[in-house]
Amino acid sequence: MNNLQKYEKYAIIILVAKKRRVYIILKRKIKYYTKETCKLFSIMAVASGIIIAIILLKYKPIYKVTLSGQEIGYVENETKLENRIQTEIIEMEGKNIDFVSLDDMPNYELKLVDRSQETNEEEIMIALKDNAKIMYKYYAVILNNETVGLVDNMEEAEQAVNQIKEENKSVNLDLMITQNYTEDISSINLESVQETQTKVEEKVEALIEQDEKTKKPILNGILLAVTPVEGRVTSRFGSVSSIRSSAHTGTDIACAKGTPIKVVASGTVTFAERNGSYGNLIKVDHGNGVETWYAHCTDLYGKVGENVNAGDVIATVGSTGNSTGNHLHIEIRVNGVAINPQKYLYK
Repeated sequence: MNNLQKYEKYAIIILVAKKRRVYIILKRKIKYYTKETCKLFSIMAVASGIIIAIILLKYKPIYKVTLSGQEIGYVENETKLENRIQTEIIEMEGKNIDFVSLDDMPNYELKLVDRSQETNEEEIMIALKDNAKIMYKYYAVILNNETVGLVDNMEEAEQAVNQIKEENKSVNLDLMITQNYTEDISSINLESVQETQTKVEEKVEALIEQDEKTKKPILNGILLAVTPVEGRVTSRFGSVSSIRSSAHTGTDIACAKGTPIKVVASGTVTFAERNGSYGNLIKVDHGNGVETWYAHCTDLYGKVGENVNAGDVIATVGSTGNSTGNHLHIEIRVNGVAINPQKYLYK
């Protein structure tokens, strides 16, 4: 081995020794600084814990609740409030309530506030209920496109309507129930189903009466609304008989003595006394030249000058005058001329 090789060998040995020394020194420093760092973190953790403890002694975490950007209070539990909103507002139950909605839902922000700050969940619920849109339903009972009444019970209303239809099968009734909605139920004039049923029945009765009137005969504008007596026609207008000197000027209706005689239309009594072959006779002037005569009566109730309404009892059936038995002789005269009563009565 020459001198150069020896120097190279010593140089390598020295270099390796230096590197090892540097490594040992570096390792010691890393260990030292690691310990120092851990110690620092421990101190910081303890300090943070102390700071947090101090903060929690003075402050508490709660949720600030806002609605449409306006603060409405604080709650401790966001989930609990959301559950109350769902059960007490969205799923609210009550008479006539159809559904409930909230145009704006509350927003939550976790805050650290002074421990003296109180929560006000109940007040928040009140504010949310005031902001809720409650839609109510009610029912309209409609007869021939006219609303007769507003009620709050569909089932009872249907029963009443079906009953009315069943009792008036012969009448063509456009009777129905519609469901309606409002946000202000207090502004709706609701009434009981019984009240509405009574009003519908009254209107149906009036419709029937009006319908009957349209079927009644009209003479010179005078409605002949009532048949004076019910009975059997025994002698017709224009017939000739041995018991009379001329053609029959009226129609004879056989019925029991004392049967009430009703005036066929409203008017004024112009005659009420015995009159020859007519026996006890009562005459009623109905206007427009129309007059009715009721003959052979037993009793005369109408008085001359008295105003009577269609259907009023003005006399009773008898057999006075030129008569072969108890019956009503009814005449209709227009401008003094007798016409056939059977064109208008006892068809």
